[in-house]
Amino acid sequence: MVSGLTRFAIYMKPYRLNINLKNNSMKRVSVFGLGKVGHVLAICLAAAGHQVIGVDPDDKIVKGINTGTLVSFEPGVARRLQKVFGKKLTATLDAEKAVLESDISCIIVPTPSNASGGFSLQYVLKVIRSIGRAIARKKTYHLVLVISTVLPGSSEFVIIPELEQAAGKKLGANLGYCYNPIFIALGEVVKGLIEPDYLLIGESSKRAGDMTITLHAPLIKKTAPIMRQMPIEAEITKIASNTHETMRVSFANMLCALTAQVPGANVDQVTGALAHRMGKRFFVGATPYGGPCWPRDNRALAAFMDSLGLGSMLPKTIDLYNAWYAKFIRQQILDLTKKGTRVSILGLAYKVGTPNIERAFGMDLARWLVIAGRKVVVWDPLAIAAARQVLGHKVRYALSGNGCLEMAELVVIINPLPELNQLDWSKVTGTPVLDLWRCLTTQNTTRLKHYFPWGGKNQKRVWPKQISKTLRELTK
Repeated sequence: MVSGLTRFAIYMKPYRLNINLKNNSMKRVSVFGLGKVGHVLAICLAAAGHQVIGVDPDDKIVKGINTGTLVSFEPGVARRLQKVFGKKLTATLDAEKAVLESDISCIIVPTPSNASGGFSLQYVLKVIRSIGRAIARKKTYHLVLVISTVLPGSSEFVIIPELEQAAGKKLGANLGYCYNPIFIALGEVVKGLIEPDYLLIGESSKRAGDMTITLHAPLIKKTAPIMRQMPIEAEITKIASNTHETMRVSFANMLCALTAQVPGANVDQVTGALAHRMGKRFFVGATPYGGPCWPRDNRALAAFMDSLGLGSMLPKTIDLYNAWYAKFIRQQILDLTKKGTRVSILGLAYKVGTPNIERAFGMDLARWLVIAGRKVVVWDPLAIAAARQVLGHKVRYALSGNGCLEMAELVVIINPLPELNQLDWSKVTGTPVLDLWRCLTTQNTTRLKHYFPWGGKNQKRVWPKQISKTLRELTK
């Protein structure tokens, strides 16, 4: 075990974080990485009262922070930035300056998937070395927090040794370390920071953990359980969390596929009943999962377990089912259309509230339908610009949701966008509408002659002809 890494870690029962801290409890904080999540963290920490200096190699981002003009798609960020830029928040290209003028350094840089299925630490280690060299010049205590998602063992066997070597000192009197991942979703990052389900701290010492709690305390607006663990335990917890969530999504989607084929069954009734025992979160039968975290974290956990000679069937099977489920939905759409049919897709991002299209089902569906000879029209309130970069001239881009409806011979609802129930559905009263989230209100669905609530109760569906024979075989 790395010297200085002590087992103070315990599970602490939920208690309310003290948000009425004295001014001397506020910290000087440097945030390394001002990307899609990092800039939100820096701004929120500053808005909570900390003195924050952001660090990023992108001069445009640094200038955007310092002038208050940084564009963010995250709700609540622009308002907070206007209150803190130039006061509680500044940004710089100079890593050493940031460390010397702070007591805590947060690292929230990308850890991209690599060829082996794991996470590359190249950006984390580059920052760690810069921070370590600056810490070598300091005589006072400095805490380093890694927030980026990493594989189990990364802190103890890779990151901490690099930090200690660069700093010329061991963890202890003047150097602390915590692995402190955050649980957020794009489009809801501010909410995830100020209303977390829990605070996860993989601490090198009690002092480091206590200081991490002090950092988060003024930020959090509700009761939050605190899990204090060893770094290795926190690393496992973080990556396992996403695999568990994808397992719930896939289980609900399995039930959705089942009820979509069985007359008289409604998936929401089934999952609603099961949720009383299993909880409601991520338990809605709808579209396959995607995005920047869930798919890659599943693969990374499987690769890590493979490297240890352990059975990795569960995370692999979850991904396999997700892929099968996507094909299953595509086939249903094929059955409703023919070559040349205009299919209007509402929703392209991997989830509501973000322009991120990484591994998004809506994007995959659009590409697949084009290959299958369908004409595709797309609309998304945030993701059109990103989609255009990928899909190019292969599809048509509607300027509005209503415009997308007007061109449709089949409507497919990919995301439960809040704008949907404000659209004029009278434009498509005779057009088939496949609602993968069952999100349209009764007021709107009563206008539609051919409304298909995916997995919802559909009295028009009949049992497959072969089911009686199959049931006899299954119930012998």
